[in-house]
Amino acid sequence: MTPKVVSVKSFPFLEFVQDSVGETEDLSSSFIQLDIAGELKSLKDLVNQQAAAIAELKNENAALKKEVDNLKNESAVQASELSTVKRELEDVKNESTGKQKVAFSAGLGLPAGQRGPFNVDTTLIYKQVLTNVGGAYNPYTGIFTAPVRGVYYIRFTSGIYGNKSNNIGLNLYKNEQHLMHLGELGADGATKHISSGVTLELAAGDVVYTRLPANYVVWDNSALRTSFSGFLIFPM
Repeated sequence: MTPKVVSVKSFPFLEFVQDSVGETEDLSSSFIQLDIAGELKSLKDLVNQQAAAIAELKNENAALKKEVDNLKNESAVQASELSTVKRELEDVKNESTGKQKVAFSAGLGLPAGQRGPFNVDTTLIYKQVLTNVGGAYNPYTGIFTAPVRGVYYIRFTSGIYGNKSNNIGLNLYKNEQHLMHLGELGADGATKHISSGVTLELAAGDVVYTRLPANYVVWDNSALRTSFSGFLIFPM
């Protein structure tokens, strides 16, 4: 017996169910497509954000690299400058080490009392030597002889006590040339002090000394109030 085929259309309810199932499948497919599109958009937005962040990091990295390069260049310049300064300091040190050292200081010293007055100018001999580096000062003649050509500082001082009758004073000489006079009138008081200093350009062999002018006086004791000093500032 041949089975009888029954059409869905013969049963309206079944036809309705079939249509409903089809519509549900279409809606599900639409929702799935919407979800995928949303996810893709979210992923695209995330990728774009990450790309922007990566680009910003690249820019920051480039700026940092440039700053590091600048620091390296500055460090190289500073290292070069430091090397130059060290070399110059070493040159100065070597020059200072090799430079002849000249310095002296001496006073009339004891016996305590007045020197002068004499009727002629008299070279003073400072016998009490405090310093004589280089041995350029002669304590037997009172004369300093420049050992090298250069600029020297020369200083001389004096004092007098209890004398209003005679002037106090000293003359400074270079070779036979009278350079300076330092003095004070006797009438200015019983106690007087004088001092002066000068820078001189001297050639090797030039001599410097002081003379007590005729009819002038000076005074000294162990305190070395009447003194003669000098030193080499720099050679030439």
